Amino acid sequence: MPHPLLAGMATVRRNAVKGKDKGEAPWETRCLDEAHKFALSCAELRQSNPYGRPTLEVVIADLTTELWDRGFSQSEIKSAFERALHDLPQYAAGEDRRGDRR
Repeated sequence: MPHPLLAGMATVRRNAVKGKDKGEAPWETRCLDEAHKFALSCAELRQSNPYGRPTLEVVIADLTTELWDRGFSQSEIKSAFERALHDLPQYAAGEDRRGDRR
C-alpha cells in the first residue's frame, strides 16, 4: 500500500489539473513541485556528466549530507529513502525505468 502522503498527492494533482485549487499551492503540491524540479536537475546532471561516477549516487550522497546539515536525523533520512523505495514498484508497475515496456 502506498504511503498515505503519496495517495494524498495524487488527489492534489488531480484537483490542480481541474483548476480547483485557488491561491497558494497546498503543502503537498509544493512537495511535488520541488521533487519534480530536483528530478529534472538530476536528469540534466546525468546528461552532462563528464566522469565515470554514477550521477545519482553522487547527488544522493550530497543530498543526504545536506539534509543532515539541515537538522534531519540519520534515522529520518534512512526511513524516508526506505519508504520511497518500498513504494516505487507499485508506482512503476513493473518497469525498471520509465518507458522500458514499449
